Amino acid sequence: MSGREPGLSARADGPLSLARRALVTGTVWSTGGEALAAIAELARQIVAARVLAPGDMGLMGIVLLQMAVLDALTKTGFEQALVQRTEGAEPLYDVAWTWQACRGLLLGGALALVSPLIARVYGEPALVPLMVAGSLHVALQGVHNIALVGFSRELDFRTLFWMNVLRAAAHAGVAIPAIVLLKNVWGLVIGLVAGTVVSAVASYVVHPYRPKLDFSLARAKKLASFGKWITLLTIMVFLIVQGDDLFVSRYLGKVALAFYVLAYDVSNLPTTKISHVLARVAFPAYARLQHDKESLRGAFVDVMRATMLLAAPVAVAIYFVMPHVVAHVIGEKWAPVVPIVRVLVASSVVRAFAALAGPLFQAVGRPDLDFKMNLPRFLVMLLLIWPACARFELVGAAWVVFVAICTTVPVWLHGVRRLLELSPAQVLGHNALAAVSAGILGLAFFGAGLVLAGDALRDLASVVLAFGLWLAAMAVLEKLTPWKLYSEAARLRAAVTAAR
Repeated sequence: MSGREPGLSARADGPLSLARRALVTGTVWSTGGEALAAIAELARQIVAARVLAPGDMGLMGIVLLQMAVLDALTKTGFEQALVQRTEGAEPLYDVAWTWQACRGLLLGGALALVSPLIARVYGEPALVPLMVAGSLHVALQGVHNIALVGFSRELDFRTLFWMNVLRAAAHAGVAIPAIVLLKNVWGLVIGLVAGTVVSAVASYVVHPYRPKLDFSLARAKKLASFGKWITLLTIMVFLIVQGDDLFVSRYLGKVALAFYVLAYDVSNLPTTKISHVLARVAFPAYARLQHDKESLRGAFVDVMRATMLLAAPVAVAIYFVMPHVVAHVIGEKWAPVVPIVRVLVASSVVRAFAALAGPLFQAVGRPDLDFKMNLPRFLVMLLLIWPACARFELVGAAWVVFVAICTTVPVWLHGVRRLLELSPAQVLGHNALAAVSAGILGLAFFGAGLVLAGDALRDLASVVLAFGLWLAAMAVLEKLTPWKLYSEAARLRAAVTAAR
């Protein structure tokens, strides 16, 4: 395979070509939806950070952790199994919805029942009513319309775009006034439940499917054979991604948890808002292409290049901008998050890279490779989180996250080489432009900071200058070297135009 993959529009019309084109348009719609949702979420987080004490946000973090524990331990993987099936998915909607609804009701009840125990463990009586209210969110998640997976199967991401925007708008639109009026953690809880209510109702408005109870074990087994790996993987990924949160919450307390969660959320924007968007779009597209290795390889390379070109510069920007955000936007009470963010942004780039393989492994029916890729990551977290926190506290936890995510790379490279015949050298070549672009942006921020750092106005000017220098430098490289950022952007625009 050549070092550069041809544009998505280069192939002749046909089912496989359409799947690759739909991958691009789906990415645009999903990225747009996530961008708008991120703006709403950022507004909510800024208001919460300005108005609430870190302890209040730590309480909410504990509630969300308990929800995540229950969710991870009981994940069926049925939705992924429905998307991965190339045919015969619709007759399984009823059984999937039945198990999903029952699971939601049981988990909601369990969350309410264990709330007194959790409150005693943390020494926080206020957790009881918060968790009881949160149980409504859990139960409502279970009754969402399962047929929404049909939009993913048919690569109709425009509808999912509006669903995502509506949910985020409802969440932030209710949470922000509630936070301002109540000035306590209940504003966050009310916003969470409101967003879930709106998205549950909307899921039945946008799709005509109406569920019927179906407890057939035979039909459930058709989904469970694929879903078992998703269940194991979900549990492992939860322990990897939020096991550190659980440890921090118990070992260092709710205030430390608030600092750590905010740092993690901000630093992982390249993953949560870029690579996971592309992964959600890529999974159904890869599933359609799973029997054509050449097309599948081309689609994977397209997604990888786009992901790293976006994720790497965003991570660099977060590294340099976060101190200004703390100083001039959310307040110095959040100053402890800065050194944590600066470690975690490095892990976020590797995490964005690692996340590329999961949809590929699952789409070709090899979720076991995804599990094996994350196993060493889990073991590193398990072995190192306690000594690291004991010695270096939150910064130590952040370094463990970085070391752990780096252990996914060997299996990533092995799996991609085996499934797509894509060598490590080719992978490196496809991502060279992302590395060069991120490095130049880092130098631009460093230089601009030396010249203009100071008060709020000078800090803002330094950020603007850094981006200006970066764009100018990339324009020069466009003319003189093989690293052509603007040509890559034009290629993406051309692919989107051709896919309309």
